[in-house]
Amino acid sequence: MIKIMKNLCTLLMFTVFLACMPSPVMAYDYYHETLGEAIPTEDGLLLVSGISLTENAWDEVLLCIANAEIYDLRSGFVINPNDIYEGDCVRIVYALDGAGTGHPLAQALMVYVHAGEQDAADLMVVVSDNIWYSDEGCVFVTLDGKYRVTLSADILLLDSHGYEISCDEIVPGMEMFVWAAFVTASFPGQVIPDKIVLLE
Repeated sequence: MIKIMKNLCTLLMFTVFLACMPSPVMAYDYYHETLGEAIPTEDGLLLVSGISLTENAWDEVLLCIANAEIYDLRSGFVINPNDIYEGDCVRIVYALDGAGTGHPLAQALMVYVHAGEQDAADLMVVVSDNIWYSDEGCVFVTLDGKYRVTLSADILLLDSHGYEISCDEIVPGMEMFVWAAFVTASFPGQVIPDKIVLLE
């Protein structure tokens, strides 16, 4: 009986300890990805209009982009917040905080500028450990299993700084933007890229 009481006291103390621990700094409700038009503000925030959420009917979200990764989908390279202009079409991944004056305030995690434009990247993929070499070139399956990507000898393959690299340098876990000549409707989709740019 005494042993049981000791165990209960220990469990109670541990529960109280957990309850007193501070919440994580990024304790947001959920992650969301959507497409809208960018409107830069004077205080370094980004107002994105023309979007909607499933749970709410907001048409605009105010984003903190100071710590976000920002990519230009026309080049595939990292850009800074000053390179975002009013009217740019952006795809954003953000964590919603819910606070804010007039608009919901959110922390942008990823911002893709010029999303959906004709010369923008078609896919963003992650390389799985299923990589092999054939007569066609370097072939790999994406981590989500959706695509089988074949890199021919004449493909333009760049790192995140714009320097050309070889197919031999591709390893599992690499993230990359893909400009594809075509993607088949099969599963996995067969992808023949014209250009690939590795993410940082």
